[in-house]
Amino acid sequence: MSSTKKLTSIWAAVLSVGIAMPMAANAADLLVDPPVIEAPEVKSAGGWYLRGDITYDTYEMDKPNFSVPGGTQVAFTSAEADEAFDIGFGVGYQFNEYFRADLTGEYVFSSDFRGSTSGVCGDATVGGLVQPCTSMDTSSFTAFKVMANAYVDLGKFNGITPYVGAGIGGAYITWDKLNNKATCQNAAVDCRTGLDNTLTGGTNSTTFTDVHSGESSWRFSWALHAGASYDISHNTKLDFGYTYNRIEGGDMFQWLDGSGTQGHDEGFDSHVFRAGIRYQIW
Repeated sequence: MSSTKKLTSIWAAVLSVGIAMPMAANAADLLVDPPVIEAPEVKSAGGWYLRGDITYDTYEMDKPNFSVPGGTQVAFTSAEADEAFDIGFGVGYQFNEYFRADLTGEYVFSSDFRGSTSGVCGDATVGGLVQPCTSMDTSSFTAFKVMANAYVDLGKFNGITPYVGAGIGGAYITWDKLNNKATCQNAAVDCRTGLDNTLTGGTNSTTFTDVHSGESSWRFSWALHAGASYDISHNTKLDFGYTYNRIEGGDMFQWLDGSGTQGHDEGFDSHVFRAGIRYQIW
């Protein structure tokens, strides 16, 4: 009988331990903090970047005009400006993978200008004849452009990101001296005075050249952009693009005596082909 009681006591103890252990484990589980699951890091496409560009510019030039004595404005018969190269630099910010903006400056190297005019020569006040004449005009200009631009990146395809954009700003145009070579259509008279060239010894009988000082001025400018970039690395992109740039008109050259502005250009349409690098620094 005693053995039976002992066996019963042992089984009761075992059962008590068996029941107590899961309860203790459950109690211990309640004291342990639940595991922390960290969200994956989201890398932003944003950041500051620097850019540098080399461009090739072609120009379509509106015909300049000039004042004649009496205040009448006369348009050039023809006008054209040669191609030019420029270098550019800028700083910008990539807000996300679709939108960015930058501020750029560009220096346009010298572009040659050629134009022609038709008018009259001679001085009736000294007894001469007013004669028809034509002139050939040559000069050159440089420019410094400052532009604030915004772009929309249209998605990335195998490392290539096409984009479109627009910009607004100003251009400081500096004109060199204007060389004006006039030719009188009546070779029998002096081109400056209109007098019979036998009275002037043939001096300046058919042509003469005047040099007008050039003018400089700031003009309003705006642009439309399109192009594509290519990822060289995570931070570095090659950028190839086209820009249509409109530069409004301004002062071009002075009167011979320097008393004020005589000539005005009516502005430029430029087609700009660029190649550059963008480097994200932040």
